[in-house]
Amino acid sequence: MKIQAIQTIAKVNFSRFKPQSNKGFYESYFIRGNHPSEKKAFWIRYTVFAPKDRPQENMGELWFVYFDGNKIYPAKQEFPIEMCKFPRKHFFVELGANFINSAQAQGQIEEISWKLNYTSAADPIFLLPQNLYIGPFPKAKSIVSQPFARFGGYLKMGNQKINIENWVGSQNHNWGEQHTDWYAWGQVAGFDNSPATFLEVVTAKLNIKGVETPFLTILVLHHNEKKYQLNQINQWFTNKGSFDYFDWTFECQTKEIQLKGRIKASANDFVGLRYLNPSGGSKNCLNSKVASCELEIRETNQSGMPQALFSEHKCAFELLTNEGQEHHGIKINF
Repeated sequence: MKIQAIQTIAKVNFSRFKPQSNKGFYESYFIRGNHPSEKKAFWIRYTVFAPKDRPQENMGELWFVYFDGNKIYPAKQEFPIEMCKFPRKHFFVELGANFINSAQAQGQIEEISWKLNYTSAADPIFLLPQNLYIGPFPKAKSIVSQPFARFGGYLKMGNQKINIENWVGSQNHNWGEQHTDWYAWGQVAGFDNSPATFLEVVTAKLNIKGVETPFLTILVLHHNEKKYQLNQINQWFTNKGSFDYFDWTFECQTKEIQLKGRIKASANDFVGLRYLNPSGGSKNCLNSKVASCELEIRETNQSGMPQALFSEHKCAFELLTNEGQEHHGIKINF
């Protein structure tokens, strides 16, 4: 990897957390990886939560979920902010004895523990136009700091040890003053029939000064050694997308490319997690890392039939909602 790329990875992972601020803030660093062939995946998240006007209640949160077929193993632990470090000039986040940096992640929650290493030769992927990462809009920011991260190491759950070898996923960095009001988020780090293709897509509704927007869709695709950034603000409104529990379709088009996609999973593939909102209250995150994705691609400079890409069970699929178990059937943990 070039030195310039290493510096870029470090910079996008610098913490934005200001401990003395009263505005309210969250920031998370998460890694996810999928088994090369089986329906297995992990998701691990290191987070700081700072409620608005109550900096004395700032804390760290450590999350772990392992997906094994249709069995899901979630865990969470909270830490006093005094036990946490979120450096602003280098990337080495600590929650007690647990840590994540640009090459390793270690941690333990009761009988669950992990020791992972990872590498990536890909440049960061910016879901938003880069000028929007500075300033108040939108209130939630997201970067894929290390796409196509390749993981090794192990997970332990009680007496069970899971060896991680050549699992592929990503390392990601999210932050903001409040969570997006309602969204579906998807990510594929290599399709089954196109391992070098990376997809990052969101369909969301925002509440701007009391007015709810229609569904807005943002998409970034790296395919055939080209980067397609369908994420400019004017495209948010022309890109199409809609979702329910648990099926999502989207469609985007430019002069260079036409895309149609579908992401779906069964209810058994989701775990329900409660995300505290810095501005007050909480959101329910329905989280799967073993969803399926179908993507039809027509590049204008390519003749012939559209390309049909698929991922049987390596797609990340999250839904953020205010609705409870009575609406979607997923138990909300923690």
